[in-house]
Amino acid sequence: MTSIPRHITRQRLFATFMELCAIDSEPGRERQMADFLRERLTGLGCSVSEDRAGQPTNGNTGNLHARLEGSGPGEALFLSCHLDRVAPGTGVRPRIQGEYLVSDGTTVLGADDGAGLAAILEALTTIREHRIPHPTLEIVLTVAEELALAGVRHFDISRLEARSGFVLDAAGRVGQIVVQAPEKVNFRAVFHGRSAHAGFSPEQGISAIQMAALAISRMRLLRIDPETTVNLGSISAQGASNIVPEFCELSGEIRSLDPAKVRAQLEAIERAMESAATELGGSTELRVTERYPAYQLAEETKAARRAARAARRIGAPLLFTSTGGGSDANIFNSRGRETVVLSCGYEHAHTTAERISLEQLSLLAEWVLALIVDDE
Repeated sequence: MTSIPRHITRQRLFATFMELCAIDSEPGRERQMADFLRERLTGLGCSVSEDRAGQPTNGNTGNLHARLEGSGPGEALFLSCHLDRVAPGTGVRPRIQGEYLVSDGTTVLGADDGAGLAAILEALTTIREHRIPHPTLEIVLTVAEELALAGVRHFDISRLEARSGFVLDAAGRVGQIVVQAPEKVNFRAVFHGRSAHAGFSPEQGISAIQMAALAISRMRLLRIDPETTVNLGSISAQGASNIVPEFCELSGEIRSLDPAKVRAQLEAIERAMESAATELGGSTELRVTERYPAYQLAEETKAARRAARAARRIGAPLLFTSTGGGSDANIFNSRGRETVVLSCGYEHAHTTAERISLEQLSLLAEWVLALIVDDE
């Protein structure tokens, strides 16, 4: 194994990161970010194409697919980040405060996923500057990831030569490798009762709200076990106070690292609904939408081993871990591309307190560089 010097330029990396954060890029409005990255990637020798994912996701931008032909041995690999960020994510004013990069406190910073984007650009710039041999690289930059992975669902996986890759999109210290993530489904629990005047003849009505409340009282919610959660996010029923409500709807989600447990929780929810409907004389229906599938990779898989070797080479503490959230890796894995998620070092994601240390951002860029030039 050859020695890989740390050639990254820290000040250039920090400047690139802040430039990325200052670009408005909320979901569905990633045009400026995509144009900026297309120009940078083209300047680094990549061919770049854009698909039409913006149409089905109601956005103004498609997914970008960049390719840099190899100059050395090794199988092709891909790196992936998302272009969008959560709100409030426009008018970001990034700055260095002590040892951290932060926003001004009125917006998110955009380290999710700007840290990964900056690290990829710095690694590619370093490779070009120092003429470091590398395998064929593919970069997939997705839109609308923050909208339930909407963009990657419309990416044509057959465009990827690489069979394995890395998604840079997780909080936690650099060196953590996510090898397991949950399945997620959303559900709508609908209750049908019968309307009646609440003052003159309430006995003739069947309250859909009462039915929903009874069903909820029979559901197991929140943390079910170490790998399974169930949450109700909203309850909706409209009507005047003098009318027994004939309709009520709950919305919720189920997540589990074990797909069988997702099915078991759906069945339990349906039983609770049906028992409440039977007791009160109404009817129910459960509508389920699958959001993303689970994945679990062994630590011995090709992508995991490569990420681990790279972490050791830069001196980052190595940790294989699981997560309770989904990412584009769920979709890549489900479509036959072995993919692990790399932690990017940022903290307090999706809040106005989001930040990343200068040390962690630098280490992330070194990790990406070591990943690319790994020669085992």
